[in-house]
Amino acid sequence: MNYKMLADIPMRTSQKRIFLILVLVLLFALGCGSSVDLKESDQNTVDIQDENPIQILRPESLFSVDDVVDAGWKKSKELSSETLPEAIGAWYGFYDHRDVEVRQYKTHESVLSAGIVPADEATGRGKPAPFAVGGISATRTNYSTYAIVGNLILLCEIKIEDCQNLLDAIN
Repeated sequence: MNYKMLADIPMRTSQKRIFLILVLVLLFALGCGSSVDLKESDQNTVDIQDENPIQILRPESLFSVDDVVDAGWKKSKELSSETLPEAIGAWYGFYDHRDVEVRQYKTHESVLSAGIVPADEATGRGKPAPFAVGGISATRTNYSTYAIVGNLILLCEIKIEDCQNLLDAIN
């Protein structure tokens, strides 16, 4: 579109202002709109929120909880997976003095289709900033982030960097 042509269109000052406001609103809506669509990128991440991408490693591989133990994770106890659609198991444990939960699915595709929403809920992803009631956060969670390794979801206590060596060692 030639912007000079737009300037040549005869308009009153009020019409120009309205037109400018409409253009700005449209640009703002397009620029600030958020998407919940899952998009796999070249860097092996899933962008659910641009500021906090999910790391995806070895999507073609299938792993067991023993593979995570072999990578250095200390398994503590098995958890109920009844509230995790399509999960075939969930375990709580530790890695490098941090809580790490491992959720196992049959396939990588089942992680993407059924595992992301419960992981988002466990980490508080996609929620607005926590509301403080009397100085205490109303949406405090035990895990703040997670990553997907093949058919597993690993929930990490504080930040993904705390679990990065474990993620890299799973094979």
